[in-house]
Amino acid sequence: MDILQNNMQNKYKSIPGMLFLVSIFLLFSTNSFSQDPPIRILLATGGGWHDYESQEILLTRAIEEHLGEQAIITVLHEGNSEPDHHLSVFQEENWAAGYNVVIHNTGFGRVTDPEFVAQFVKHHKGTPAVLIHAAIHSYRFAEPADPWFRFIGLRSMRHEAQREFEVENLEPEHPIMAGFPDSWVSPVDEVYVVEELWGEITPLALGWGMETETWYPVIWTHEIENTRVFATTLGHNNETFEKPEFINVIINGILWAVDRL
Repeated sequence: MDILQNNMQNKYKSIPGMLFLVSIFLLFSTNSFSQDPPIRILLATGGGWHDYESQEILLTRAIEEHLGEQAIITVLHEGNSEPDHHLSVFQEENWAAGYNVVIHNTGFGRVTDPEFVAQFVKHHKGTPAVLIHAAIHSYRFAEPADPWFRFIGLRSMRHEAQREFEVENLEPEHPIMAGFPDSWVSPVDEVYVVEELWGEITPLALGWGMETETWYPVIWTHEIENTRVFATTLGHNNETFEKPEFINVIINGILWAVDRL
């Protein structure tokens, strides 16, 4: 923990001044990526503790508005209010092969099967990922959950109490953080306590843990075995999904993950 604290604090000091598959074809026009094939997105969602039905609508609507016809989304929404649910598609070999990126907005923090986790992570590699909020805590109790920790770049087992908190933009020149304020007060959310870094992540923004008096990464990127991973611990409540600052970061994270940013 001391190494993590030092790394985060030093970085901060360096700041300048329902089982179903639904295919949604996004039909709004856009000129930004007209020469590129559509981005095939799998949105995996469901689980406990959060309003995933509303967040699915808010997230898919935002992708539609920003990417238009350049995105094709398949929604895998299962296991509402079932934090120990095993997503069906994740149990298949090469399950991610048909997609350009997988968005994880899940609350499966009671999954305890390490073989299931190791299997789906193995077949995820090669396909970029976007991780939102409780996806970071999903699978953490599948002891050993090492494959998941290595994939996302860190280990977090708990969070602090919900509150508004300040998010500091570490990398304003990074394309993912384009347009994000130097400092932004999030809606009521949770600071995830990071116990250990499991890779050379690139922190893009930090949040202050008031209870632990430590800065923690709340937005970061990670690359593992030629697989790009974008992650944020923000997004507990629906209000966050209604904020343009958050949505812009998610859209940029998708584009970065598929190397179109």
